[in-house]
Amino acid sequence: MNVEQFIATFRRVLDDQANSLGGGDGDTLWSDEDIVGYLTEAVNEVAERALLIEDHTTSAVCSINLQAGVGEYPLHPSVLKIKRASWNGRPIHETSTEKLDCEHLAWETLAGRPCHFIHTGSDTIRFYRIPRAEDIAVSPTVAMTVYRTPLVPYSVDNLEVIPEIKTLYHDRLMQWMYRCAYLKKDSETFDPNAAAKHEAAFTASFGQRPDANVQRKRRDKRPPVVRMRF
Repeated sequence: MNVEQFIATFRRVLDDQANSLGGGDGDTLWSDEDIVGYLTEAVNEVAERALLIEDHTTSAVCSINLQAGVGEYPLHPSVLKIKRASWNGRPIHETSTEKLDCEHLAWETLAGRPCHFIHTGSDTIRFYRIPRAEDIAVSPTVAMTVYRTPLVPYSVDNLEVIPEIKTLYHDRLMQWMYRCAYLKKDSETFDPNAAAKHEAAFTASFGQRPDANVQRKRRDKRPPVVRMRF
């Protein structure tokens, strides 16, 4: 479905037809802007919960331009998770600060061809090792495949846009939109029980929203050390 079809479906299901897509007498409970806002929120929720938007082609999102002597770089704000990274056709493996602390003395200052990366909690990517001028001369960029949120919010001014979520999931996206609709602070719309029912249906399809504290603990967790016995 495109944005226009999402609006029409929303109004049909919730019986809010009077001002559908800008027509009629304006006597509706939810404006087109409300509904499009709910759609934007729904797609963002799906992207975060289920990592359904994968990208390896958008340069502004998926390419890091290296600089000599610089080991840490900002990520595009839409990036949720880095699936893979490569430099000069070679994979750069994800690691953690704790693992590097265990394995490499003074790793933070070591220079050379990047072979590992850390996706930090501050929306940056940090490379081990720090690229040198001669490394950049070989290949100046790191290519990534990422999971991300939509790059542009949806708008009533562009009704033909289709969300970057497989059509298979479009009907299930509506559950979050209905949830938002029933949380609107208005005597005719506010219904927390209905909102909870639709949120539960949405969660059954796409899972719980990741807990930021749990994600941090997993990221910072010291890797297990396997001891050899002879």
